[in-house]
Amino acid sequence: MHDFGRTMLVCQMTHAQPHHHCAWEWFGYGQTLALLPMNDHPHSGAHRASTVLTLPHHLIEPLLVLDEDAFGAEMTRRFDGRLGAMQLDSTRHAYPLVGVAPHRLVAPRFACVGDTAVGMHPVTAHGFNFGLLGIDTLARLLREAQTAGQDIAAPEVLARYQRRHQRATRPLYEITRFIARLYTTDAPPARLLRDGALRAAQVLTPFRRAVAATQAGRR
Repeated sequence: MHDFGRTMLVCQMTHAQPHHHCAWEWFGYGQTLALLPMNDHPHSGAHRASTVLTLPHHLIEPLLVLDEDAFGAEMTRRFDGRLGAMQLDSTRHAYPLVGVAPHRLVAPRFACVGDTAVGMHPVTAHGFNFGLLGIDTLARLLREAQTAGQDIAAPEVLARYQRRHQRATRPLYEITRFIARLYTTDAPPARLLRDGALRAAQVLTPFRRAVAATQAGRR
């Protein structure tokens, strides 16, 4: 387990400026923001989005108890006014960010899937995909065992699932952990390293394509 020392605050907000159906994630000094566009509010017609604010644990708690007007003003400030005035349109939920990668995914007649198999920092949005992948991998192996007349919970069947799922998920889990630490650390060496990586991504097309392929699960 790896505690990132951060908590995500997730809620829906209405906002004055349109989001143009673009989703984005913004790594600022001391905070990370994400926006997931939604359809306009069905009653008021206001522009609407799911928003995610990531901060150190102790800074999230005060935001959960602000009244709606104060919370809207705070989110407007944190989003630097990019969406105009913002207003809360849902309940608020806080999720501590802890990465999980078990050494073993199986035990006698037992297998872990979903977040119990790999719990990811959401920086690359692969946690849900890996949950589906684990279920698909296990289902295929169980089907093959059943077709062959084998015990579907035989140790060798479950061990095969463990090997395949760990091989498919562990590299990106480690890369994601590195990215999350790099972009949430404000120490001068980390700033220099990430500035260099961003500049390389802008000017080196092969590097940019390699990163995109990795994030898309093609490598």
